[in-house]
Amino acid sequence: MALLRKLASVRLPYTEADPAMIDRLRVLEAAGHIRVLIPPVHVDCDHCMRQPPATVLEITPQGRRVLSTGTIEEETPLAAMQRRHASTPRTRAASAALDVVQLAAWFSGTRPRSGD
Repeated sequence: MALLRKLASVRLPYTEADPAMIDRLRVLEAAGHIRVLIPPVHVDCDHCMRQPPATVLEITPQGRRVLSTGTIEEETPLAAMQRRHASTPRTRAASAALDVVQLAAWFSGTRPRSGD
């Protein structure tokens, strides 16, 4: 709630580079309170994992309601995300792009087993 209040008081779009704060932004996005662009983590030339900065684009109407009432709705983040995505019609290109992003996220979470 404090992060949502902070976002309401700053000028948007807002950029955040701290990985811990980016994780908190993911939670707010999953709850449907904000729209944020979070680039995928990548490996630099020095073989270290890097998280590019995230950009908060807007606070959603649901996020504004939470700020005005001071209470969080009792809906799970996954249900909120599914409801939000189910009501948004997508073009064929947007649907394909979403599929590619989801596949990339799935494959980036897998690691080859040792000895394979």
